[in-house]
This record gives sequence, structure tokens and C-alpha cells, in this order.
Amino acid sequence: MWAWVARVWWAALPFTAGPVLADGLHETSAAWRSTASVGLWVLWAAVLVGSLLIHPATLVVVRLAMPSAVAALVWAGMGGADWSEVALTAAITGAVAAVCLSAPVGQVFVNGISYGNEVRLLLRPPAVLLAGPLPAAALVAVGGTVSGPLLLAAEQWVLGGLVTVAGGALAVLGARSLYSLTRRWLVFVPAGVVLHDHLAVQDPVLVRRRAVADVGAAPQGSDALDLSQGASGLILELATNQPITLAPPARGKDRAEEAQASAILLAPSRPGHMIELARHRQLI
Repeated sequence: MWAWVARVWWAALPFTAGPVLADGLHETSAAWRSTASVGLWVLWAAVLVGSLLIHPATLVVVRLAMPSAVAALVWAGMGGADWSEVALTAAITGAVAAVCLSAPVGQVFVNGISYGNEVRLLLRPPAVLLAGPLPAAALVAVGGTVSGPLLLAAEQWVLGGLVTVAGGALAVLGARSLYSLTRRWLVFVPAGVVLHDHLAVQDPVLVRRRAVADVGAAPQGSDALDLSQGASGLILELATNQPITLAPPARGKDRAEEAQASAILLAPSRPGHMIELARHRQLI
């Protein structure tokens, strides 16, 4: 349902935000206005199609697009659009952007590549990334895409050319960094549960059904192996009745030594839902 809220509002943006953006573009040059208008229509169509194609990659597109629409509306208000219209449209778009960033919407998109009766749960990103690098990567991905063409439209040929090339490369790097975070999962499969997290383990780790002893909130001072990557919020502990073997990510050319653990700490985006899934699938 929440994913459809985002799709419907994005589809309606030409009618809700379009007049506001047109007012903001009114005082700009003809070339700049035409470039911005064509770019907005192309981006709108691409995001609309992407929102209907559920995949981790299109999750990145949707999560970049909605906040960017809010920024565009604020810019339009500074450029001459009526602030009452800007405030209303930006507030609704901002609320929908928050929905796009929510865990349930993330789960819809990452399960677009699930097989059979798999269920994939996103893992929360490290808190240190949320504090700066993650917003910076999003800003680079969006800014690097739009800055070059707009500078060229403003007849800033040298700077526009440089920004188009360099900004495009940086935008790709930023988008790839964001995409990599959408491929950190816990995957419930018929045989048990798989930890698929390139930040925590070198290869996916399967905890077999018969090995799962319990899943619940991690007690304070737990001595379980911490694979939560410093994520904020509720941390879960998955305990096993037999040791599981895993290898940390390789550093440089050397393969890290394997370790064994009887309990691991995890940070799923929906911890309560993970426990419900574990019970539903009779893992606990």
C-alpha cells in the first residue's frame, strides 16, 4: 500500500507541482527554462516507470527522486512561485519522501528479485554513514546528474563541460554506493535464514533451520558476534545450538580468517517483522 502511495503521488506531480515549477522557471532564460523543463519531464517519466519495476536499483531511484522534488519546489518558491502553493505541495511531497525511505517500502522493492518463497529484509545502514556520507552520496548522485546540463544551458560552456563529465562520473559512483546498501539482506529461505551482507561477511552465510535456537532483542552486554555494523535502533540476537562458520570481508589481497560463533547480532530494518517471520516459518 505504501509503495502505491509513492507511485500515485509521483504520477500526480505534473498536476500538483508542475504549475509551481513553471512559475519558478518563468523568470529564467529561454534556453535554461527549456532545458530544465525537458529534464524534469524525462526524470519524471523515468522515475514513474522505475517505481513500477520493483528492484533494489529502482528503490535507489525512487528514494533519490522524492527528496529531490522537494528541493526543486523550494527552489521554485525562491524563484517567484507562490509560497503557499510551494509549502502545501512540498509538505505532501516531503511526507511521501519519508514513506519512500521507510522500511516497508524498502522491503517491497528488494523482494522484487526474490525467488520462490524467499523473503528478504533490508539491513539498516551503519549509523556513521547516516551521519554524513549517505546524504553526501545522494547529493552527489543528483547534483552530478543535473548540474552539467543546466550550466551548459546557461552558456557556461567550459565549466558546464567539465561539470558534465566530472559530475556524471561522480553521480555514477554515488549511485553505486547507495545501491550497494540495498543489497544487504537477511533472506528467509526454506533451509533457514541467510545473511547476505558484504560489510559483515565475505560470503553469504546460511544458518540452517535446525541450527536456529532463538531470535530476539539482544540483551545488554551480549557477548554475541556483532555483525550489526554499528547500526542505530533495536539490535536482534540470533542464537544457534551449534557454531556457525563465517569469514569477515577481505582487507586488501589477504583473505580474512574464518571465525565461529554461537550467536550473532543483526540490525534488520524491520526487527519485529523478522521475529514474526522466524515464528511463521517455525524457525523458533
